[in-house]
Amino acid sequence: MLAKFNIKWILINLLAVLLLLSGLWLWQQQVENLSSQVTQEYSPDYFLAQATSLQYDETGQLSSKISGQRFTHIMEFATTDIAEPSFQLFQTNRAAWFGRADNGVVIDSGGQIDLDGGVFITNGPAQENPLSLTTESLKILPQQNLLMGNQQTNIQGGQSQLQSQGLKLDMDTQKLNLLSQVKGQLQPGN
Repeated sequence: MLAKFNIKWILINLLAVLLLLSGLWLWQQQVENLSSQVTQEYSPDYFLAQATSLQYDETGQLSSKISGQRFTHIMEFATTDIAEPSFQLFQTNRAAWFGRADNGVVIDSGGQIDLDGGVFITNGPAQENPLSLTTESLKILPQQNLLMGNQQTNIQGGQSQLQSQGLKLDMDTQKLNLLSQVKGQLQPGN
């Protein structure tokens, strides 16, 4: 009787250990699958070399022109990476804004443009209030005609020169909001 009890007990324990090992193995497989999905490289669904993209507003007027050495579209993120972008942002009855950067990302079909590395943007040669900005990172919201950044920015307008840690610029009104650590020289009439 004691031998039957010991065999039952051994079989139950063996079955429990087998179930535990099977569960641990399944859990490990799921963790490996998740980690491989997280580190997955996304492949572009298309790319263009030395291309130009034109966007028009609802009235059919040209609103922006972006050129770059390489456009790479990633469908999973709905973004287009641009190597060495140069761009023009056109405005009705105002000087166009021109710019360039080392890299750019177009998000939401042009609703936002993020520029990184050697960013330069200007409305020169505007007759009234010429303005030029240089920074390392800048966000453009073309539909709102806004420029925003939180990096060190050098601003030049006429004879005035300013530095600021971050800015917000309304390109329609040229209202410039300098966020912090502002220093420089502001000349009357600029």
